Amino acid sequence: MLNLNDTLVATETLVLPTLDDCKKALFEKYGNNFRILDQETVFVRGGFLNLFSRPAKKVTYIREPATYEVQEPASRMASTVASAPSSSVTNEKFEAMNDKIDELSRKMSIFASAVVQPEKHETIKRIETLLQENEFTPSYIETISNRLRSEFAAAELDDFDAVEHRVVDWIGQSINIAQESYFKAPHVIVIVGPTGVGKTTTVAKMAAGIILEARNAGKPEPMVRMVTIDTTRVGAEEQLRRYGEIMDIQVDKAENPQTVGEIFSQYKESMDTLLVDTSGYSPNDYDNIAKMRKFLDVPGLHPDVYLAVSASTKARDLENIMQNYEMFNFRSVIITKCDETTRYGNILSVLAEKNKSISYITDGQQVPRYFEKATVVRFLTNLADFNIDRSHIDEIFRS
Repeated sequence: MLNLNDTLVATETLVLPTLDDCKKALFEKYGNNFRILDQETVFVRGGFLNLFSRPAKKVTYIREPATYEVQEPASRMASTVASAPSSSVTNEKFEAMNDKIDELSRKMSIFASAVVQPEKHETIKRIETLLQENEFTPSYIETISNRLRSEFAAAELDDFDAVEHRVVDWIGQSINIAQESYFKAPHVIVIVGPTGVGKTTTVAKMAAGIILEARNAGKPEPMVRMVTIDTTRVGAEEQLRRYGEIMDIQVDKAENPQTVGEIFSQYKESMDTLLVDTSGYSPNDYDNIAKMRKFLDVPGLHPDVYLAVSASTKARDLENIMQNYEMFNFRSVIITKCDETTRYGNILSVLAEKNKSISYITDGQQVPRYFEKATVVRFLTNLADFNIDRSHIDEIFRS
């Protein structure tokens, strides 16, 4: 076993966002009198409920004696030795210095290779497998694993049921459900999102939901209108008009921002809610998404924008979608097509890491059915292979 008591220096560590940041900080503090022995990626705790982390670089280094600060190129060193006065004492000192450097490097190399990461506890491995099966992202899983290691003693990890129970709570805490908001009439609701996520059907379902909610509460039936600014998809207007006829709701079409303004000005005194269906574009079509944003630049409109995304969207694609639609300042997310997947980990991971809330979910094509407000309990009870204590999550995550 390596004994470092006879070495000249001790190892130290530094954690900064990038390796370059570490090198720069060490150079500013020690000049050239340091040597990096090892580096690894770690996660620094932060974010929503202090649950999520950001990657950083951790370096292990030694501070070298100042006499070794400058190491001349071999050719220059050889020239210097050749031109120096012949002296056996000088040569002996020079060789001794090199021998000591080589020995120190050898010992540090052995020490670095001898550092072994502790074996993961079997419970952590099982939890990671469960999260992977539910398609949570690697970064989400790593954060859960790090939290388990930091908050549970080894003996506590032996109780898998208790650990699993706590992890389900952590997942629930990371799901941000949008709070109920109230808007002065007319409430302008806009649904945006990429092509193929079911925005038109979602607009119709939301309109039907508003009317049914008022009826069930014994309130006067609200005046609702729908307008489409979808100028790209063939049949989009006809589809929305068919829904409007079934629900006896007026449907308009706007091909430019001016028309949106005219419709809003004409009916704002007589309607309670205006729902706007928008064009769907590829998440990478930033130019057309930006042009569509101008449709909402209407004085007094104050749109309440929701981003619609499919439940089966890949995590990386979802990050791209959210970034490109951020210009709409969307208030919350509607998760559509929940009937097309049984795994929600990917979308829950990204929304949690981006600290975005969920308002509604849809899981079918029929209007007005299959449209409901999102709840933490709904997502937790759909976790595959987790042992869910329903009474417990109902108590702590009740709406």
